[in-house]
Amino acid sequence: MFVRRWAWAALAVALVTSRARSEELRVSAGTVEDTRPTDPRFGGMSIELKLTGDGVADVKALRVKVKSAKDDKGTVLFKPDPEKKPKDFEEFSVDRQPKPKLSLLSPARGASTVDVAGEVELFIPKRDPGTEQKVEKFLTKIDKPIANPALKSAKVEVTPLSADEYKKRNAKNKPTKEQVVAEGKKHGASDKEIEEAWKLMEALSAIGGGDEPDEKSVVFEVKDPDGRMLGIDLVDKEGKVVSAVMRSSSGGLEAKMMKLSFSEKPAADATLLVTVRTSKSVVTIPLELKGVALP
Repeated sequence: MFVRRWAWAALAVALVTSRARSEELRVSAGTVEDTRPTDPRFGGMSIELKLTGDGVADVKALRVKVKSAKDDKGTVLFKPDPEKKPKDFEEFSVDRQPKPKLSLLSPARGASTVDVAGEVELFIPKRDPGTEQKVEKFLTKIDKPIANPALKSAKVEVTPLSADEYKKRNAKNKPTKEQVVAEGKKHGASDKEIEEAWKLMEALSAIGGGDEPDEKSVVFEVKDPDGRMLGIDLVDKEGKVVSAVMRSSSGGLEAKMMKLSFSEKPAADATLLVTVRTSKSVVTIPLELKGVALP
């Protein structure tokens, strides 16, 4: 029987100091979601993380790396997978909702607290001007990868596409039903589960990035194997970001199709702004959460 419990958990606040500058940041817990079924294989818990302190407004993305987690009964709540790629950075802002979370295994039914150790990587673009790369009049250079030394160094390839080329590449990158079946069989899925997954993919393709671009949209193919690109936008002549009314993407880090739609046709001389993560722009702080109260 599943028992879902929600609570505002009190947590000792960990004061941490950046390795690269003297500003102080604090990591504390917000909402704790704890699901402890009779069969622990199907349970789990999550801890909402709050980041506060001097300089927090400058943090634009973060990534949490858990190294160990145990409850007060000695149950191990985190088991690293050496074959799994590290999580991508996720966008962050002071007023972001929902807050970032870390996910753990289900604690013992009699446990009352958990301890978590690890680190948090913070992306602070103001630390390195090189994080923002501008490409002027990029719409005059479609269907060819953008030539930019900083992007090349980050192993990021961005190719603005014409509508025809977008449709061709989108169709080429779309997995076939045979590939979906083979992948499902590899993971032990039943024929019914595979068929449902295929229908879902078809539906999402029709709703999301599968539609044809119009004159109010710009489309790209992005190759970013290391997950270094954290944003792609258009900016006006004053350098202000032009808000997109809709963003869609399909694919993975090796090859992703992206579409940005606007309320009006982008200017022919529009400037592209690509935000990338650099070593100078990332600050790592320790994560030491002790005595997190379980609901």
